[in-house]
Amino acid sequence: MRLVTALTLLGAVGFAAVAILALTGGLRGLPALAAFAIGFGALLGAGLAYLGLTNRYKQVLNGGVCAYLGFDYTLREFDFPLSSFAPLLPFHKNASLEDRIKGHVDGVELDLCEGRFSKKDSKWRTLMLSYSFNKPFKGITTIVADTDWIGNTLEQYRQSGDRVRLEDPRFEERFEVFASDQIEARYLLTPRFMERIVELTERLNNRSGVSLAFIDNRLLICIRIGSAARRFEIGNVFRPVRDGRERAGALLTELGLVTGIIDSLNIGARNRIR
Repeated sequence: MRLVTALTLLGAVGFAAVAILALTGGLRGLPALAAFAIGFGALLGAGLAYLGLTNRYKQVLNGGVCAYLGFDYTLREFDFPLSSFAPLLPFHKNASLEDRIKGHVDGVELDLCEGRFSKKDSKWRTLMLSYSFNKPFKGITTIVADTDWIGNTLEQYRQSGDRVRLEDPRFEERFEVFASDQIEARYLLTPRFMERIVELTERLNNRSGVSLAFIDNRLLICIRIGSAARRFEIGNVFRPVRDGRERAGALLTELGLVTGIIDSLNIGARNRIR
């Protein structure tokens, strides 16, 4: 904390010196260059120090809360099966991952992380969740948002398998389903399970930003959360340490959303999907 403050003050002094030199007509030569270098270097150092401090604090706080719940937490630099989510992710040129959480809830293995994606001038974040599934299957079934005829046509070319038409009108209004095996898709997407998916999108208040897939005996879910929204953040590290309880409570709330999906979709090991 003191290092960040000191570097910030030094940066302010450096740029103040540049301003004074400019007012007195001395903005030339070595003194001006030295003042600018001090100001810029100090502020850059303050930014890097703050980032490092934030990352360490985040690792401690998020790691501690996750450990209390029996989960493993990794901030960055981990091996996540991003390729498995390809049928659910829009085209992107760049991707970076953070905040991986792994564990078990009610006999269900969960694995999640947050991804930052971009293409040209567009940026967005997506929460990617992977759950073990208690009904065996062999094919691939994907459930994506029903947008418009152009988007749906493009999705048909992007997805493997054929379009599956189902009986639930509310579900059909919101989603497009593609499957390598039509019979298996209907075996997985029972009427009650389709109702639960619709209820989940309403609970998340995210009608068009939720997509799902059944791949390799796992249920994958993507929740698009926009470019500014972030999950599992700790806020301003300069706030008093006593606020740690509040921050931990906010993290518990977000983890409750993740574990609550198990109950919402009734995929716990004690339940059989129906």
